[in-house]
Amino acid sequence: MTDALAENPAQTDLPPGAPLGTALALGGFLLGGALEQKIGDALVKRFGPLLTAKVPSLGTVVFVMDPAHIRSMVSAPSGSLVSGRGNAILGFLYGRTSMFLVDGAPHHRLRRLLVPPFRNKDTLAQYGQVMEEVANELLDEMPLGRPFALLPALRHGMLEIILRVVFGVEEEARLAPFRAAFTELLDISTAASTSVRFALRGIVSLKKWQRLQDTLRVSDGLIYSEIARRRNDPETETRDDILALLLRTRTEDGDLLSDVEIRDQLVTLLIAGHETTATTLAWAFERVLRTPSALARLQAELEAGGHEYADAVVSETLRLRPPIPVFSREVAGDFTLGGYKLPKGTMLVGNIGYIHQREDLYEGPQAFRPERFLGRRHELGVYAPFGGGLHSCIGNHFAALEVRVFLQVMLKRGQFVVPRKAAERIQRQTILNLPARGARVILRGRSPDHVYPGRADSKA
Repeated sequence: MTDALAENPAQTDLPPGAPLGTALALGGFLLGGALEQKIGDALVKRFGPLLTAKVPSLGTVVFVMDPAHIRSMVSAPSGSLVSGRGNAILGFLYGRTSMFLVDGAPHHRLRRLLVPPFRNKDTLAQYGQVMEEVANELLDEMPLGRPFALLPALRHGMLEIILRVVFGVEEEARLAPFRAAFTELLDISTAASTSVRFALRGIVSLKKWQRLQDTLRVSDGLIYSEIARRRNDPETETRDDILALLLRTRTEDGDLLSDVEIRDQLVTLLIAGHETTATTLAWAFERVLRTPSALARLQAELEAGGHEYADAVVSETLRLRPPIPVFSREVAGDFTLGGYKLPKGTMLVGNIGYIHQREDLYEGPQAFRPERFLGRRHELGVYAPFGGGLHSCIGNHFAALEVRVFLQVMLKRGQFVVPRKAAERIQRQTILNLPARGARVILRGRSPDHVYPGRADSKA
């Protein structure tokens, strides 16, 4: 069932669906966890791997629950599927020129600008040094001997990395106002009330949401002031942060990017890269600390100076607990999926969270087994935590490096345990898979010496 699926001979417009199927699909998504998987199995058995539903604020939605159809989605011809409307829920934060909201040529142009620094090995190595510094600083601030939720601390750490690597802000006096403003902005972007307000936007205007408007005014003011300051800074020509790159970039016509274009990409990287990475890292700790064999193997590798198993830990965490378990595309041109010629405007939702835990694709899918990813790669569709195709996450290598570096630094220096044996359940907040208790841990002790696992001159 992972490769060739039977085509629908009738060539009807939409796959099967029913009000009860819609209710079950949405209910399962909101609940998350094992119940969602059971509901998904029942829906696939009843309707097949494509399920049509009517969803408020989105209209006609087809849930895609099989790897072969996922591959069809991400390899669709240019112009047949677009992604902008699926990301519109945060469009009022991203901005109208965000790479998440544009398609076609504008999207390709932005990817060409932003992908290189997130994929270049030398640049990633420099960013890795910043990650090591932040991880060490964060560990120094954690309380000893009492339970605490790791996720809030990790959110703080991810924000520090974004401020230094993406925005290029390093001086403490200038970091403080950015921290305050961006923390508020990120709180709004992940709040459950944001989804409700978006769904009811035809009744309640987002422009009248005072907290949102106040936060955008402060954060945008800081961003535009920083853009203006950096345009007049000669060091911008030689710096490696993302803001410097955007300031040096010229369009095909030789023009510099506008302040609005730069602002929108910076905010997109902030929102898209912050909560997802912090959540993945929190789950990585939660799973590793509750899997003694994985913890022992990871710590042995740390002593030996490798990172192959740590990378496998990251991959297995993204399989078992993808921070965002779905991705979407909208039908914009001729597109046939499973024999159904889908009408324009149909929203396709790839349910990777369900696929990642199918028993016919993964042996013991509920178990945390990083060994699944040692020496092998799973085919696209079977494993797709970052989506795929032209709209795949540009920061996947960057995010994976963040998670690995934090695991290495914090497990090398710190002695972490979990305060209770029971695993943390998934809490679905908007579209995020959060650990219900925030990944609670106890830090029993820590080495005073900072460690830098990614550097040849690292000293424990």
